[in-house]
Amino acid sequence: MRIAAPNGDETAEISLERLHYGKLAFGATLRVPATAGYGVTLRSCNLQPADDRLLSPPRLMALRRFEPDLVDPASRRRGSFIARVAPEPNSRRAIFLRARFRPEDGESGHGRLYQQSAVWSASAADWRRHPAALLAMADAELDAQPDLVTEDEATRYNAAPARYLVRFIDPRDVWSALEDALGATRWATPTLEFLARGAETGQDATLTFGADHFASETEFLGAVGLALQFLPASYPRWREISVVSGLLHAPQGLCLRYLPSLRAAARATPVAA
Repeated sequence: MRIAAPNGDETAEISLERLHYGKLAFGATLRVPATAGYGVTLRSCNLQPADDRLLSPPRLMALRRFEPDLVDPASRRRGSFIARVAPEPNSRRAIFLRARFRPEDGESGHGRLYQQSAVWSASAADWRRHPAALLAMADAELDAQPDLVTEDEATRYNAAPARYLVRFIDPRDVWSALEDALGATRWATPTLEFLARGAETGQDATLTFGADHFASETEFLGAVGLALQFLPASYPRWREISVVSGLLHAPQGLCLRYLPSLRAAARATPVAA
């Protein structure tokens, strides 16, 4: 839905279905009982139980199992992130996943680790039109926090979608920002060349950035969102693009990845594989 904003800009409303997987917690420290089992702990109202399997973290990450040693050491507190079109054939939805391993005895604890994840599901068309806004929203709002034992179960399994208003970005603004970035950083040229080469070859490839390119995941997601916003509507491999942070695994297709523990001071460009 398009809305005319008071300043004349056009905005769009984006709806994000939500699913949480992990264990229920209690208390101020969000401790998890040792006897607690895994399961979906929140599902928004437009998702079905059949979606639980389709939106499981291993499937979205293209892994058989998601294990702690697959998380970049510098990302363990907040966890790994992935944005992509969902892997089911001809999918019309894009997913945004935050998954981490947290101690059962609370955030500052040292107990046994368990997996906690949060998923947003959006229209694939919205992901194509608003990558910069969706990545910024995911960075700010998508966290793998446990739901509470004390919360009403019926409410948790019929939660409202998250809704955001985003502004349509003038292509001239994107070009201006990219021109600035091309002269000021080392990420814009490699990223655009990577995407152009991927369109030409049709091959799977990964472009990995490290701490020498971006000081934080926030900076990485902001930069990649800008680059994806610049892609023309005719770009042929949009559905194969994944944006990954903190995960020592890259899905097939064209993967733009950030590993904060990676330092490549001796190299002038990111690592392509």
